[in-house]
Amino acid sequence: MGRFNKNSISAKNVQTIFNFLKLSLAFLVAILIVVVVIFLCADEPFSTMHYFFLSPFDSVRHMGNIIENATPVLFTGVATCLLFSAGDVTLAGEGAVYFGGFVASAVAVSLPIQNDVLKIIALLTGALVGILIAVLPAFVQNKFKVDSFVFSLLFNYVLLYIGSYFLNYKLHDYSYKSGTATAPFPESAVLHSLIPKTSVNVGFFIGLLLAVGAWVFSNKTKWGYEAKLLRSNPHFAKYVGVNVVKISLIAAALGGFVAALGGGVEILGKAPRFSWTALPGYGWDGFMVATLAYYNPILVPFAALFLGYLRTGANIMNLYSNIPLELISAIQAVMILLIASKAMLNKSQQRMIEKQTRLRAQQEEKSGEGA
Repeated sequence: MGRFNKNSISAKNVQTIFNFLKLSLAFLVAILIVVVVIFLCADEPFSTMHYFFLSPFDSVRHMGNIIENATPVLFTGVATCLLFSAGDVTLAGEGAVYFGGFVASAVAVSLPIQNDVLKIIALLTGALVGILIAVLPAFVQNKFKVDSFVFSLLFNYVLLYIGSYFLNYKLHDYSYKSGTATAPFPESAVLHSLIPKTSVNVGFFIGLLLAVGAWVFSNKTKWGYEAKLLRSNPHFAKYVGVNVVKISLIAAALGGFVAALGGGVEILGKAPRFSWTALPGYGWDGFMVATLAYYNPILVPFAALFLGYLRTGANIMNLYSNIPLELISAIQAVMILLIASKAMLNKSQQRMIEKQTRLRAQQEEKSGEGA
């Protein structure tokens, strides 16, 4: 049997190449938009560009801010990869982040434990509740055919109202005059900063480990393989005996655990007390990060750090210029549209696949003649 031409590329490799090109193009367009907006709106465009692009790297503190901003979306990005791994489209990550942070906070201010065991119990309790939050939409979809996207979107607000009730009437610290919040977290519950003047803590490294773990689950385990098969071809997965309900619930449980753990890490590592009176939005950010990473958990940390860099640059730019923070939200939206667009570079990709197919066919024909 002859060998293929060394210049031929498989369709899978062509897809990888064009995914990279699409991602690079989206980044370049986003940066170009930043430059154009700065020149149109800023009083001192060159100084403003310096603040945005270079200031995030000009001190240890600012680099710590990048990691600090990346940490919550690292968790929710990994969680989204897991939640979507079996083909379910769900927004349970947003509710899990909020309620995971709330439960972790409630445990932290309620248990009379004066050592580091308290933070472990608080985080794990919140994460376990996150499993239930994410599993419910998956179960309802499989059992009653209720769309998990719609159910999870509405259920997130149910969770918000439940949390708000307990925050207002059961855990409210009335001595705190700056808003509605719990009592301060005890020292034993706080995730302490690793970099002075930032909120960088051990949570970032936990997130990295979870990203690796999610990749191992997706690529090296039977459940992960079955989840991929279910996502790509549900009918064939059922035909070959994949337990659809089981795999959907496993993927949801893992995603809910990671998202809720991220909520606990965010609140115990960054805030002196729980005061979230609205959904924090990290679940939506996680969806964006997962899209940037093409739902590959091992790429999520890079996408999260890029988003952290954008937000750090935007915060610094906002302090020293007249450019609003809303600019970054607009840039993020453009990037998602470009990356998610199935039409971008499709013609070039199709031409390359056809060319490589012809090359392989010619090589096979020559090999047959040689035989």
